[in-house]
Amino acid sequence: MKVAVIGAGVVGRLTALSLLNQGTQVSLFEKSELTSNHNAAFVSAGMISPISESAHAHPEVVDLGFKSLSLWPKILQRMAEYDPLGRDVYFRDDGSLVVASAHEQPGLQQFHYDIKSKLATRDVDIKPLTNAQINDIEPDIKNSHSAFLLQPEAQLCNRSFLTASTRVLLEECHSISQQQLTVSKIKKLQDSFDYVVDCRGEGAIDKETIQQDIGPLRGVRGEVIRVHCPDVSLNRFIRVIHPRHPIYIVPKPNSTFVVGATEVESKSTHPITVRSTLELLNTLYSINPAFAEATILESHVGVRAAYLDNAPSVLKKGNLISANGLYRHGWLTGPAISQKIVNHIQESN
Repeated sequence: MKVAVIGAGVVGRLTALSLLNQGTQVSLFEKSELTSNHNAAFVSAGMISPISESAHAHPEVVDLGFKSLSLWPKILQRMAEYDPLGRDVYFRDDGSLVVASAHEQPGLQQFHYDIKSKLATRDVDIKPLTNAQINDIEPDIKNSHSAFLLQPEAQLCNRSFLTASTRVLLEECHSISQQQLTVSKIKKLQDSFDYVVDCRGEGAIDKETIQQDIGPLRGVRGEVIRVHCPDVSLNRFIRVIHPRHPIYIVPKPNSTFVVGATEVESKSTHPITVRSTLELLNTLYSINPAFAEATILESHVGVRAAYLDNAPSVLKKGNLISANGLYRHGWLTGPAISQKIVNHIQESN
């Protein structure tokens, strides 16, 4: 069987890897080089956080997130077996912290109420922590008055996954074409392949192959900053309750931290704004003043494709499958979405 996968973001890569594992002949089409750093998958932080996302996310996103949480270790193990270099992708599954300063206590309590009420039937552990308990598990959090430990949640190093999956795809795909396909060209591929899977993400905004009933895709801008700070160590990612939007701080290998992300209703890719920069860096400093001496490695802007309900969609029309609208939940829902795509193909056969 021959399948064309269009788009090498999180879902496109996971779908291609899953199909390759089943012996399918996969041709991958991507507008940029597979090593490009100008996409949402590269910019983002790689959090798999269904508990904390349940506060505001669509119920389907939460369900897909819990499914993906169980799928990620299997995917990474299988990918390491295919990887010519056999390298493991950084992955931690020891939960996350939600923290708040004294004046943000009402926001923290509201957050706790929201996740507890929405996950009443789930087997999750939402544990309040005292200052002493915070210090026991995260001694480098200096200025938090209260927190909740959420389990199960996890994170992976998005960039090491992209690097490792690129090696596998280059080795195993039947062909990889660097080109930006129009809707008409995508539909012409249906004559040459048994299935065509459209995973273009923000590349499909205003250029959808299958129209969703809820309306067209829109762009949601997110801004993140990466810093290097050997004076601070965190064992898990944390979410900081903030007046405008929750801000996360995610530890990466080699004393690197990702802090983000803003949410702006825009598909503009202009550089990060002063306001966002101040908010993100002030949050770092509020957690530990040692971040004042951190080195800013880079700032990035990514545009996420989303529908009006911020829930993903997988639609099938003939031998064309469209998967899009993952919003900022690519790493959270990607494995479960790609499983849906593969199931569509298997059921049709």
